[in-house]
Amino acid sequence: MEKSFAITPWKYALFTTCILIALCNIFFFSCGVVTWGSTSSSHGGYAAALVGAAVFAASFLGVYVALKESYKYSIYYLISTVVVIVLLAVYFAIFSTMRSQLLSHFDDRIKLLFEQRSHQNDTMQPIHSLFRCCGLNGPQDYLAKEQGGLPASCCYAFDCTVGSHIFEEGCATKATRNLQMQSEINYYACIVIFALEFMGVLTAFLMGKARKLTKIKDDEAPISED
Repeated sequence: MEKSFAITPWKYALFTTCILIALCNIFFFSCGVVTWGSTSSSHGGYAAALVGAAVFAASFLGVYVALKESYKYSIYYLISTVVVIVLLAVYFAIFSTMRSQLLSHFDDRIKLLFEQRSHQNDTMQPIHSLFRCCGLNGPQDYLAKEQGGLPASCCYAFDCTVGSHIFEEGCATKATRNLQMQSEINYYACIVIFALEFMGVLTAFLMGKARKLTKIKDDEAPISED
């Protein structure tokens, strides 16, 4: 009973914390990749993916540590979490300073892609498909200039024969608004993960300490003679 009482609260605290980190990291990972990728910043997308993968790895290690009640692996978790915290801090600093610049660059990219479109090369297709929008201001951008022809990317499942499949909102408003939301989710998810990582460090340390002290007590306990 003494062993279970000493370890169990910190064990489940660590387990819960790591699960919350993994859940928050889903939003951080996906929104970070979309935000950087939409602005044609491949290096930023790789950085978000790398940090997200590191967060996942550390959180899964924390779950393993909690389930195994391992003092040795709790040390590994503490080291890996410190590394993750440093990576998150660097990423957060860079993203915070570049966020407005990324959104501004995205607006310019949409306008450039729209100007470069042609019948043979639908340069707007990635924007249309990702954000479910059409043209800059709406389908009228194509209907007014191209004799009633819409690119297939302006429609759900590339099927423009059904009126309800057509994306009615322009990318200059919908895509920009959507990307703004994605960037905010990535920003705040980073803050939440950062806080949870510190909580994970605390709970892992206390669980490891309880496990070590319990082991010492077990080793020092006298052997009963029947």
